[in-house]
Amino acid sequence: MTTWRFDEARFVDEVLKPVQDGWRPDEDLFRVYLLPVEVTDRDTIGTAVAEVGKQFTKQQYRAFRRALEILRGQHAAVSETLLDPARRTAHRSRVEAARGKLATTLRSRLDGAPGLPPTEVDAQARTLKLPRSAVLAALRQCGGDEREPAELPRPAEPGRWADTRGHLAQLRHDSLWDYLAGLGGPTTTEHHLAQRRGKLRVSRSSDSAAETTLLRLIQGWLEQGSLGDVLRHEVLGYLADRAAYGYAEAVDAAEAAADRLRALGIGSDPLSVAYAVWCERRFSASAEPSWQENYQRAVHDLRLRAALAVLEQQPGLPGEWPRRRAELEQRLAELDSELERCRAAEQTDVEAAVAGYHRLRESLVDDRIDTALERCRPAAPPSATAVVRGSRVVVTWRPSSATAGRIAYRVSRDGTVLSESTTAGEVVDPDPPNGTPLVYQVHTLRDGNPSSHAAHTTPVTVLGDVLDAEAHGDADSVSGRWRLPDGAIGVLVTRSDGEVRDVYPTSFSDHDVRPGESYQYLVRARYRLPDGATALSAGVRLTATCQEVPVAVVDLVAEFDGEDLVARWTPPRRGDVELLELRAGEDPPEPRVVSAGRARRHGVPVRADLSGRGTLRGRASAPGKQRTFVPITVLGDLAAIGTPFELDARRRPVTALRLDRLGSTVRLTWEWPEGASAARVVWRRTVKPVGPTDPQASVRDVTRVDYDSRGVSVPVPAGDYWFGVCTSHSVDGVPSFGPLTLGREVATGTTHYSIRRAHLFSRRRVLSVEGDQPDLVVVAKSGVRPMSADDGEVLLRVEGGEAAHDGEFEVPRTLRRPVHLRAFSLDEHVVLVPSRPDDLIVRGT
Repeated sequence: MTTWRFDEARFVDEVLKPVQDGWRPDEDLFRVYLLPVEVTDRDTIGTAVAEVGKQFTKQQYRAFRRALEILRGQHAAVSETLLDPARRTAHRSRVEAARGKLATTLRSRLDGAPGLPPTEVDAQARTLKLPRSAVLAALRQCGGDEREPAELPRPAEPGRWADTRGHLAQLRHDSLWDYLAGLGGPTTTEHHLAQRRGKLRVSRSSDSAAETTLLRLIQGWLEQGSLGDVLRHEVLGYLADRAAYGYAEAVDAAEAAADRLRALGIGSDPLSVAYAVWCERRFSASAEPSWQENYQRAVHDLRLRAALAVLEQQPGLPGEWPRRRAELEQRLAELDSELERCRAAEQTDVEAAVAGYHRLRESLVDDRIDTALERCRPAAPPSATAVVRGSRVVVTWRPSSATAGRIAYRVSRDGTVLSESTTAGEVVDPDPPNGTPLVYQVHTLRDGNPSSHAAHTTPVTVLGDVLDAEAHGDADSVSGRWRLPDGAIGVLVTRSDGEVRDVYPTSFSDHDVRPGESYQYLVRARYRLPDGATALSAGVRLTATCQEVPVAVVDLVAEFDGEDLVARWTPPRRGDVELLELRAGEDPPEPRVVSAGRARRHGVPVRADLSGRGTLRGRASAPGKQRTFVPITVLGDLAAIGTPFELDARRRPVTALRLDRLGSTVRLTWEWPEGASAARVVWRRTVKPVGPTDPQASVRDVTRVDYDSRGVSVPVPAGDYWFGVCTSHSVDGVPSFGPLTLGREVATGTTHYSIRRAHLFSRRRVLSVEGDQPDLVVVAKSGVRPMSADDGEVLLRVEGGEAAHDGEFEVPRTLRRPVHLRAFSLDEHVVLVPSRPDDLIVRGT
């Protein structure tokens, strides 16, 4: 929002008067539109251009008609210059350069002084054809200011002052003040003079004669009581003589004469006295202008009759002035003749007469021209039309036949002016009264003078809609409210399926609704017309949804995962689920539907680090072993309190569960949660245990002491097994279990085998397998025991499924002794175990 404001007094002093006196406004457009030269804000510039432009047509400035004509003529081009950044910058540079020249000129006038007197500021403004404020701004740029000089005494020059100065020079005294210092100073009396005369009688010389004459002059001033005035005249004259050499010289002289100035009552501030003397010396001029100046100013202002009067008042015109007077008389006669022709043309062609008057006004300032232009009113527009568009009225009209002068239009409604002056051809009434027939008037303006008659529109009526309308859905109703516009007597509210019954002037309430349904309403303001009939506005449409009842969570499950709380539930179809932790000692609230704010007061919200539909991971806030959590489903302003869930801190899950297969045995290790002293191990083949008490699962209860001393190993037949471990404790003699931590492991079968010589001295070996025989290989390796089926040389390969039999093979001689033999099962569910490990080492043949 711009802070620019139009200043009428400044506009007259800084713009109209200088332009009227001959200043070119295009030299400084910032001054014309009352803008600072550094302005860049487009909104501020646009506001100033528009507001100042309006002033060019106002009658209150009729004394500056020529200035207004000039300003109007350049207004369009000026707007483009100021609103275009590049052109504005270029213009600013020219303005600053001109102001710099002005500052240089004033700096020379200052001559080091602290300022200039107001009369000199006025003289500079008049000479340079600039506003006074522009001169002051430049003066301050130079470090000076407008400064009124102190009022100094102006004693007349004493009689025989020239003789007095001659006598003082002969006596080698610089001043009368210095001479009187040897007598009684400024308070010298006749007694001092008598004493001095007595001394002069002793010796006679030319000096004594001169001093005698000087004493006689002083005697006369004492008798007249004017000695003080003589001394003041002397010191002020001395300062004036020094001021002729510049302000600095005046200051030095005043400071040197400070005691004299103070004693003579001229002033206690030497600088103030120096400035006053310097101003009088530098800027003194005749107060009365000469008749030539009066004549030139009258001609410049187009006041030709006043200029002729000046010449006629002179008893004897010198030089070419009689010829000028004759030419002026002839020019006035021609203009008077043209004025009469225009007056006659008013009867037949008003527009031609007005055009003639405008031409005359460019050459002559005459009240008869102004009176004639006011008399020649423009024709009104042929017709005008008003159309209602929403809550506004748009007024249009056909142009007037008037062409001479500046043509514009004034639009009003029943005495209220909507547009003082416009050339747009259309005006919008933004806030017309409701329910009342409105008639608009359009006047033609010629140079601000309105037509005698106006074009009238046919009556139109605005039916404004309700204001600030809004609707809101509750659990069992939909309500709406609004502000009734001025002039309305009520409202009509309808729904898509009928009229709403409970309607009041500024609200309605609809109870015939279903939860979760959306409804559309049309709110129309009702007006009473002058003929007694009623009418409705177009209406405002509102949409609202009835509050749906939230569904409570009934299957909340929570457990601890380390320090985190993990909660799960079946998410309701709509609404957001929040988890509350009850405070210690509080009973769980009854499951029901209440306001969301009331529901939240039942506990402390669980801070969620990670959440999704049906899940939450966060941190519990209240300490203690037993904790209760309550889910609430929030939907709009309502909340459904769900089934609480109690969680014991001692029922936290074990962590880091590890299963290690050791043949047909599985060893279990885990990390115990803090405070747990017992655990239950459950396992089941192929499928997961459904819980610590799964009847289909095998179970072993383990204490912390047993675990720490012996560990936990479970022998199982070969196969795929699920193992689970949970903490356990007893509450009032009833066992209670924590969440089950699951793991999966495959247990292997064990088959024994042996390798022996075929007979006592045979080099061949025989492999014997007990029980079911898997796919297997016999591997040999020199020096060390083979660790896998591919770690050595395969000596025998046997396929599984065959009946137990002896397989024969021979250990190659190429293998360096000792040679280690080992059989490996190719079935991962079977482990081969040697019956006699010593027979697996071949040391000789």
